[in-house]
Amino acid sequence: MTAHESRPATRSCVLHGVRRPACRSRIVVVLALGLLSACGRQQEAPTETGPRMVQLVPVTQEGANELREFTGRVEQTSISPLAFEVSGRVVQIAVLDGARVRKGQLIARVDPEPFELQVRRAEAQYNQLADDLKRKAVLHNESILSGGAFDQLKAAVEVARVQRDLARRDLRNTRLIAPFDGRIARRTIETEQTVQVGAPVFNLQNAERIEIGVELPQTIAESLPLNNSLRAEAWTPDRPDNVFSLVYREHAIQSTPTSSSYRLLFSVQPTQPAQPTQLTLLPGMAVRVRIGVNQAQAANLALSVPVAALSVTSDGKHRLWRYDAGSSKVHAVPVDVREIRNDTAIVAGDLHAGDKVVGGGSQFVAEGQAVRPLDVTQ
Repeated sequence: MTAHESRPATRSCVLHGVRRPACRSRIVVVLALGLLSACGRQQEAPTETGPRMVQLVPVTQEGANELREFTGRVEQTSISPLAFEVSGRVVQIAVLDGARVRKGQLIARVDPEPFELQVRRAEAQYNQLADDLKRKAVLHNESILSGGAFDQLKAAVEVARVQRDLARRDLRNTRLIAPFDGRIARRTIETEQTVQVGAPVFNLQNAERIEIGVELPQTIAESLPLNNSLRAEAWTPDRPDNVFSLVYREHAIQSTPTSSSYRLLFSVQPTQPAQPTQLTLLPGMAVRVRIGVNQAQAANLALSVPVAALSVTSDGKHRLWRYDAGSSKVHAVPVDVREIRNDTAIVAGDLHAGDKVVGGGSQFVAEGQAVRPLDVTQ
């Protein structure tokens, strides 16, 4: 029985015939599990601890006499429409579009003949009644003419005098005269055309008062002294060398409905030495405007940091991480972003020029965290 019972075992080895290969497979599986276990232990190994390395940048003070450039446009508020005060046929146009005119200069004229005839008739009526009044005055003094009749005659003479003066005025108004120095911006009539009373026939630009409007963002409008101390100058894009001074005039206290900007209005400063002799500014023209702030008013208004130094809190506000050299730690400083200029942010807050702040990777630091400066500008 022992030999019989051992034979099946021998047959099992023969049937499988893989005793040695099966053992090798088990060894491979065990080694693989061991390697995986070692890799897992290696990944779970604690990382190296220590201060985080950060790049620090200085907070800088913008120049006290900082200049800012904007796009402005020549306003049309200085345009005056001119019209005849009498109806008539145009017989003369003395100036053309774009021409400069002086105060009192003839611009256009309608046919004066009908008005000359009216003046002659009004003068004849007045003279007749005035002579009659002189004769009747003798009768009135002798009590031959009653006081009522004499008073009626005096009233008729006064009415005739008014009619004469009106006829003379209408004759003068056949000539359209420039009311001030300026430039003809537009002409809407031609000779032999009949014009009506009050119909605009010329647009006259006031050369003594040229206004330029600028749209300022809210952050800039808040930082500028909107009064007569505000300095500005302008030039046309095609003539950058012809710079002329501007004088503050007024500003809007409400923002425009389409954007959060405020309208600032300047006037071209008259009679200035630097005024270009051939300055041509027409309504709608685009100009470049440079606005400056006086030193006393610009102090402590503009601190600049790189935009990358800003981080945003959960409630949407901005902050910077100021570096404390004594403890080598960083602390959050809330700031108000007033303007973005390319890669620089103009901010206001509990900061001073020369402070060091985290310049990049600010989202990876926390309050009171120890850091190691990568590059501190001395």
